[in-house]
Amino acid sequence: MRAGWTREDLLLAGGAVVALAASAETAWWLQARFALDLGGLSALERAGAALWDFRPLGTAVFALAAIAVILGAAEPPSRFEALAGPVRAGVAVLAAAHAALAFVVTVLAVWIAAAGEVGRQDELGFVYSPGDRAFTLVTQLLAWVPLGALCVLLALLATPRAHAEDVEGVDPGPATPVSEEMEELWREHLAHSSSRERARTLLRRIHALEEAGDDEGAQELADQMRRLR
Repeated sequence: MRAGWTREDLLLAGGAVVALAASAETAWWLQARFALDLGGLSALERAGAALWDFRPLGTAVFALAAIAVILGAAEPPSRFEALAGPVRAGVAVLAAAHAALAFVVTVLAVWIAAAGEVGRQDELGFVYSPGDRAFTLVTQLLAWVPLGALCVLLALLATPRAHAEDVEGVDPGPATPVSEEMEELWREHLAHSSSRERARTLLRRIHALEEAGDDEGAQELADQMRRLR
């Protein structure tokens, strides 16, 4: 019997959808910025003119979604357990890309604020007033520096290999049969509850499955029994 939707399922699925949408929105605005006719500028000048005031909303929404994915994958989801690894890997890649964008925007904001202009006045160029440069630089630094650092952290946390190494580094000790845990749960919480008959049936079936060597089936029934608590 398949378990119902859990908190981890919703966090993983919802976070993945929002992370993709936020990344697509950011990519769309990047494409729109660079689609402007700036043919008279060098590649660096084009990037400066396009990105020095690029807004961080899409990346901020992605960061929130990535946090949801990481929280959802911290415990095995019920329905999306097989997708947890690939989703974490995808979020790690996207987080690294957003962190790189944050670094580029920050550098370009500092450069444009210091130079005050892009290009040449006798050809295609842009001149920015001191007030505009100061306001844009301050707001970009306040937004993109902490956001970029957060994306770097999220990329590290979402990397499946780093997560696996953390798990492997802990000595799990000898495995405890799930029936022992369920026996304790029965004695302490379920023996006198309104769900005692259902719990007693599940406990008998868990013992039978363990004796038959079906540990996976016993674990599924144990999950059902935990929800009776």
